[in-house]
Amino acid sequence: MKAPSATYQPQSQPHLQYARAPMTARHIESDHTMDKDQHQAAEMLHSPRLEAPAANSSSCPSADLLFNKARRRRRDPLPERSLPTHCAQLVVEYRRSYRVLIVTALLVSLAASFVTISAGFQLDGSQSSFYTFRKWYTGLNGTLELEFKTEQPNGLVLYTDDGGTYDFFELKLVEGALRLRYNLGGGAQIITVGRELHDGHWHKVQVLRNDDQTSLIVDGVSQQRSTKGKEFQFGKFASNSDVYVGGMPNWYSSKLALLALPSVIFEPRFRGAIRNLVYADQPGGSTRRQEIKQPRDIKCGDVPCDHGELPARERPLRGVRGNTTDACERNDPCQHGGICISTDSGPICECRNLEYDGQYCEKEKAPSEATFRGTQFLSYDLGQTGAEPIVSAQDAISFYFRTRQPNGLLFYTGHGTDYLNLALRDGGVSLTMGLANGKQEMHIKPSKVRFDDHQWHKVTVHRRIQEISSITSFCRLVTVVDDVYTDHSHIAGKFTMLSSSRVYVGGAVNPRALLGARVHNNFVGCLRKVEFSADTLNLNLIDLAKSGSKLIQVAGNLEYQCPSGDPQDPVTFTTRESHLVLPPWETGKQSSISFKFRTKEPNGIIVLATGSKQPRAKNPVLIAIELLNGHIYIHLDLGSGASKIRASRRRVDDGDWHDLILRRNGRDAKVSVDGVWNDFRTPGDGTILELDGHMYLGGVGPAYNSVAWPAAIWTATLRQGFVGCLRDLVLSGKAIDIAAFARVQDSASVKPSCHVQGNVCTGNPCLNGGTCLEGWNRPICDCSSTLYGGPTCGRELATVAFNGSQHMTIWLGNGQGTKTQTEELVIRFKTSRPAGLLLLTSAESNSPDRLEIALVAGRIRASVRLSDREKNLLAGQSVLNDNNWHTIRFSRRASNLRLQVDGAPPVRAETILGRHSTMEIRSIHLGGLFHAEEEIQMTSTMPNFVGQMQGFVFNGQRYLDIVKSLGPELSALPSATFKLTARFVNSPAGQPYHAATFRSKHSYVGLAMLKAYNSISIDFRFKTVEPNGLLVFNGGRRSDFVAVELVNGHIHYTFDLGDGPVTMRDKSRIHMNDNRWHQVSIRRPGPKTHTLTVDDSFEIITLTGNNMHLELAGILYIGGVFKDMYSKLPASISSRSGFEGCLASLDLGDASPSLTSDAVVPSSLVVSGCEGPTKCSQNACANRGVCVQQWNAYACECDMTSYTGPTCYDESIAYEFGNNKGMVQYTYPENAQADTEEDNVAMGFITTKPDAVLLRIESATTQDYMELEIVEGNIFMVYNIGSVDLPLGEIGTKVNDNSYHVVRFQRKGGNATLQLDDYNVQALTPQSHHSTVFNTMSNVQVGGKFSRNGRNRIERPFAGVIAGLSVNKLRILDLAVERDPHITIRGDVQLVTGVLDRNDLQRMQQTPASGYPGTIDDLIFSGAGSGCRGDDEDECTPPFESGSGDDLITPVYVPPTKQTTTSQQGGNASSGNNGNGSGSGGSGSGNNNGTERACDDEDCVHGSGDYGETTEQFTSTSTARGAESNNEMVTATTTGRSDVTTEQQQLHGSSSGSTPTYITTQSSGGSSSSSSSSSSGGSSSSPPSQTSTTSSVGSTSSTQRATSSSTSSSTSTAITTTTTTTTQATPPPEIRSTVTERETTPFDIYIAGGGMGGAGRNDHDRMQLPDEHHPLPPLPPPLPPQDPPPYGPYGGNTYNTNVNNYRPKAKGGRINSIEEERTAMIIGIVAGILIAVVLVILLVLWLKSNGDRGYKTESEKAAAYGSHNPNAALLGNTSTNGSYHQQRQHHQGGAVGQQQLHSQQQVHNGHNGNGNGGGGGGMMSSGSGSLGYGSDGRPQMAGLVQPKAKKRDSKDVKEWYV
Repeated sequence: MKAPSATYQPQSQPHLQYARAPMTARHIESDHTMDKDQHQAAEMLHSPRLEAPAANSSSCPSADLLFNKARRRRRDPLPERSLPTHCAQLVVEYRRSYRVLIVTALLVSLAASFVTISAGFQLDGSQSSFYTFRKWYTGLNGTLELEFKTEQPNGLVLYTDDGGTYDFFELKLVEGALRLRYNLGGGAQIITVGRELHDGHWHKVQVLRNDDQTSLIVDGVSQQRSTKGKEFQFGKFASNSDVYVGGMPNWYSSKLALLALPSVIFEPRFRGAIRNLVYADQPGGSTRRQEIKQPRDIKCGDVPCDHGELPARERPLRGVRGNTTDACERNDPCQHGGICISTDSGPICECRNLEYDGQYCEKEKAPSEATFRGTQFLSYDLGQTGAEPIVSAQDAISFYFRTRQPNGLLFYTGHGTDYLNLALRDGGVSLTMGLANGKQEMHIKPSKVRFDDHQWHKVTVHRRIQEISSITSFCRLVTVVDDVYTDHSHIAGKFTMLSSSRVYVGGAVNPRALLGARVHNNFVGCLRKVEFSADTLNLNLIDLAKSGSKLIQVAGNLEYQCPSGDPQDPVTFTTRESHLVLPPWETGKQSSISFKFRTKEPNGIIVLATGSKQPRAKNPVLIAIELLNGHIYIHLDLGSGASKIRASRRRVDDGDWHDLILRRNGRDAKVSVDGVWNDFRTPGDGTILELDGHMYLGGVGPAYNSVAWPAAIWTATLRQGFVGCLRDLVLSGKAIDIAAFARVQDSASVKPSCHVQGNVCTGNPCLNGGTCLEGWNRPICDCSSTLYGGPTCGRELATVAFNGSQHMTIWLGNGQGTKTQTEELVIRFKTSRPAGLLLLTSAESNSPDRLEIALVAGRIRASVRLSDREKNLLAGQSVLNDNNWHTIRFSRRASNLRLQVDGAPPVRAETILGRHSTMEIRSIHLGGLFHAEEEIQMTSTMPNFVGQMQGFVFNGQRYLDIVKSLGPELSALPSATFKLTARFVNSPAGQPYHAATFRSKHSYVGLAMLKAYNSISIDFRFKTVEPNGLLVFNGGRRSDFVAVELVNGHIHYTFDLGDGPVTMRDKSRIHMNDNRWHQVSIRRPGPKTHTLTVDDSFEIITLTGNNMHLELAGILYIGGVFKDMYSKLPASISSRSGFEGCLASLDLGDASPSLTSDAVVPSSLVVSGCEGPTKCSQNACANRGVCVQQWNAYACECDMTSYTGPTCYDESIAYEFGNNKGMVQYTYPENAQADTEEDNVAMGFITTKPDAVLLRIESATTQDYMELEIVEGNIFMVYNIGSVDLPLGEIGTKVNDNSYHVVRFQRKGGNATLQLDDYNVQALTPQSHHSTVFNTMSNVQVGGKFSRNGRNRIERPFAGVIAGLSVNKLRILDLAVERDPHITIRGDVQLVTGVLDRNDLQRMQQTPASGYPGTIDDLIFSGAGSGCRGDDEDECTPPFESGSGDDLITPVYVPPTKQTTTSQQGGNASSGNNGNGSGSGGSGSGNNNGTERACDDEDCVHGSGDYGETTEQFTSTSTARGAESNNEMVTATTTGRSDVTTEQQQLHGSSSGSTPTYITTQSSGGSSSSSSSSSSGGSSSSPPSQTSTTSSVGSTSSTQRATSSSTSSSTSTAITTTTTTTTQATPPPEIRSTVTERETTPFDIYIAGGGMGGAGRNDHDRMQLPDEHHPLPPLPPPLPPQDPPPYGPYGGNTYNTNVNNYRPKAKGGRINSIEEERTAMIIGIVAGILIAVVLVILLVLWLKSNGDRGYKTESEKAAAYGSHNPNAALLGNTSTNGSYHQQRQHHQGGAVGQQQLHSQQQVHNGHNGNGNGGGGGGMMSSGSGSLGYGSDGRPQMAGLVQPKAKKRDSKDVKEWYV
């Protein structure tokens, strides 16, 4: 079915008509919906069965007949008159039903058609998803339009070309931007438009052509490019390709020559919807909407496609499903990142992850790999066919390689002179790059690491272009090897894209001819997963070559697989403890073994294999091969007797490769070393070698291994493993891949490679006088003559003190004992006694074997007794009991004895001792011989030792270190049991060695993998001031890992051997982040025993798990890990940052690496030596930020400041909440809804609302909540944690003054504190029992709270600005900006900036003042409010220059305490002082009260007019009773030419009276400001305030001494006026006011607005008091109060709603008689009553609408005109009345000019906020008083009458709340 035809009128070209294309019902999902709906409608129309209305139809025609007749009524109307009445009614009902069906069907059809038009073509993005459309006839000015919608950032949208020559158009999405690449013969051009277009919305795209100009328009945004050349025709229409949308047909893969841009076939396919594809498809034809091309019209190259041979999913109409149910939404079966695609037959999976395959991507795919042997390589060259290169803004190369060759070409790509050459050079990865004229080179070759070790290594190279300017770009280059070794670089130049037309993999015809070549030979080895990505393009080159892609050319016979293992791969045993365990060797009567080895160390066991003792056999069978004193020895025992043969004639410890071959046949055997054969025969009659035990290579493992060997294998007895290389192991003709065993066993100690490192003793790595010996790739430090031990003689030795009654006993083999033919021991001692028993071994009670070392007459005697023979050796020429340290070395090799003391020549002896020279040893005694049970000294010829011992080593075991690591409990080990009665002595700590400083928490270094497969040994020292940080981490296979971290100042050692993580913590009483050195030692002395020692704290744990090995992998991270790795660390590791501080003396088993020179992953932030910490300073952080001490610096914690930045000075994220209600809500994730015992909340805000909710935090499971709100202008926090509501607030300061305030709330349990700005901290400590936990914190509501009845209504909405909100260190508003999914924004809320710039003046007063009584605070430069943040005044430029140079500067005094509180009435047109915290003119944006003075001079500016020279002063006196007063002073500032004197007195606490004082001064040509001060309570006199004065150009300052009762006078050139006003204040309702006029003189009062007056807008109100010659005019009715807007345009100043910038001339409106005056008074009273009635009505309505508030507040009283009616403020707050002012013309003192008379009513804000000096504009500053009228009609000044404040405590607050 085809949709009805229609026309389409595009917006861009309204003159064109497009015919709507028919659409096949199968094309899109909505078509099926349309068909189904229309079909249902048709069935409804044609269905003959409808339920008839209930009626008696027995005498009527059948229902079907009636219905059919009703349908045909127009052609054959039913004769209703011939029917009965009830039948006629039945017909009418049928007709009505029919009409309903007709309408329903039409609506369904129209809806389906609309859906069809709007839905577009749907593509699923699968590998065969695309649409084919007719050819696009572009001509010279063709156009193409389409709309698309997708959620995928990458995908091919459209492609067409000229059939494979040059011209093409490619339209694709690249990282959410739309990119058009095209070529019209003059070279490819690229246009990119848009960003984040994958937002799931429709976007309109237009491609416009006009000759050489081509434009791309996306959603109205256009970009244009020009094409070079002369011919701009797009190909030839006959040979041009079709238009492909969403992808390319797969048949192009085999016919790349038909593509002008072959790389398009590899582009990812588009996944989404496309509609309204419009273009011209015929020459000369008009543009029209295109329809999908039918399969029969599609050609695959030159011939039609055989779609019958293609599977359904490969056909052109791909990506369509017929049903409306999404099977993937119900059940997504795809695994490993597979993409689920819904089809009619169910879901199918497309495996986007190339490593998996199968129906559901469940099968791991064989890796794409190939073996290169030097003549094979892969390549492609697009330039040979003339095709366009692959261009991109970024590209990436990644692959794996494995080789033994140190040099070879790995990868090359380039175009023209640009290239990237990647090769293996000298075992390291080398990269050279040329781009434009810039070149870059890097070589990654870490210390002691090579990549030619025949192991798999991963290489990743990433390049990215960033355009700096129109002519300069920046290319960043990053190379990473094994995800660890990284190098960065960059090139700047004139380039815009990266181009690739040639690629070589594994080699080239002539690799040395390639640009940037550093190697001259091809690669030999294996390559795996070679991928080249360019923007959205991704090419797997080995897969393409293997599949026969026409893009890739293969040179040579390439084998697409790599051998799994190679017996020739060598391994290196790096320590004496390293070894491999192989399965039992299957031998019999005949067997053979051969291998190659190389080493420089003279001793070590190479092979050991044992079997069980057979019946009637003398000994267990055994074969062993050892290197002893540089020679090879063979041990062979067939059960009837052992034979030991030296197989080498010369030493083989020369570092060269040597061959060994051993063959046996029965008892006969022969051995060859380097081709020299020796024959031998085993004793006895045994001929069979049956080995049922494991074969050990390189060693016998740790001491706790239950491996038995005969005493004749000396290297095994001495626990000397083989250190060197081994390869080509063949057992009885079967090659063994020992490297494979190394990779799965102890891969840290047994390296699957072999390289020689010479001169390891260069620089003498041994410390403290140790002697360095050359080992195999390692230095061997002999520390026996020093006080130190460890790998480099840097660690202090464990020292034991004996007092003659103490001893130490070691039972070997848990009392079973051992038999040896060799012993080797070292012991150090210090004593003042001439004789004493140092060491004695004992055997079974019936065995006389013993070894004794004793001090005899100041010399050392060694006695050896075997059976009935004994030999004594005496050494030491001097007296050794000199209380100095001496070293004893003793060794026995069968009958050869050797004794040496210190550095003297050794004493040697050779004698036959017993049978086979075998000694039985059961126990070892140090310091004396005691009975094991009774602790009594046994009979001995030598006295017990008195002195100290250290460094005791017996047959390779450091027993003193083992005993110390076991702690005081001395847990038994499988290899030994201990008893110690002596005590360990704390040796003096040596100097830290190999110290390094980690300068940042984000720094770390990487070392070689930790050797901890069988045992672990970690020692280090650290020093820091940071309480947390990751010190050591090494991950492993599966879940194995080991980590050491600092958590809250304590060491945590965490590990996992596969049985689950285990954490050990130190029990030290002190915290380790005290900037002192601390020692950490970690040991694993037994298979299940782990110990942690931190300083003197010791912890031990014994595990019960079955896993014996710690299988680690990767590198060892020291000081942290890279930042993306923290989230992947095991959950048992709490660190999320690195270590910052000093780390030193790091010993890892047998190595002591340097953190700088030995790091395989170095860091520039880790330097040698220990740098001390940088300490916090007092003023390091602004705005009360907390200075956090770090190691190399300090940081500022700004969460409780509402600010941000490095020093808490910068503006935080801020949101404006409008008057139409709005809210920002954060919902905690379910897994983050924590129970909190402590809460910290801080924010900054600006508002004028007296009642609102700023913040509410709710619980998900309980009624717990916290609510920060404004109540009658005061800030309160109310919280409930399970008991009762607890209110805590600041009642001394109003916050709805349109100024920036910061509130901080902290709760710990039931106790809480709240602080507003820099005022006193308010604390609440509930007396009764309260819960301490806020349960399940679920959501945070900002800007209001939801109604209790539901979530649709916002109660008590906030209007204003909220900034820097922090809830328990969670920045809610920052998350809102980042579009966090847990944030919901509702209503009138928008992001704002510049909040701090608007409130620079307030920020100045938020600087903390002195907190100590009597301290004088410094004056602050008055320019601080002018936007200049510099401390130096020379840095600040005045807003304008004026004045004569003699002007003064008005200083600004910052008060350390809060100011007296007054309540606020109504809206104020001029609240330029309320809480503005300035009292000064600063940069001037403040509007002063009253009207702005007209300016006649074109050069004059606001506030600079000349008002003449007048000085007026009012002094009022009142009597106060109450608490002691505390006076403070605030000086207002104005910029311009002015002389200002201000004074203010402040009070802490409540008051019973007040004394307002007003001083207003105006000088010639200056602007003025007025300040108000109020002193409440206290005694009759107050101490004088501090005075200070600062002079500078541009402003004036003066301070005067003020007392609670004062009278002063001032003289001017015109008149002298002295007025005294006395006011007696009593508690309400009785208010008495007495006004006494002492002198009546005409005068002017100039009221200068406070706050932000100054150099900005100084709008002065000028008020004239009438005299007898100028009566007052009639009073106009007062204006109702108006609410100011949330904040003014320049910061904290409100708009002056009653300002008249134009002053009309007064026309004689003076009151000339008492009658007129009374009339005016009556009119004023009536108007006041009317206003009061209106206010009462509004108040009732307001209370009714807010009836569900949590608080019950007192309603404010309306201010009566000309009277004193203070508000009943909350908790004793006071308020002031508004004033009405009149002004008229007045001449004075010869002033020239005419002034306009006007009258204006003002309603004043009655609150003096944070230290404001001006106090608001009007006749008087806020809180100062009002202008009244006396009985004679003359204006009089009346002081403010304040009610006596009721004393409130916490109980009153609770009562008020209830």
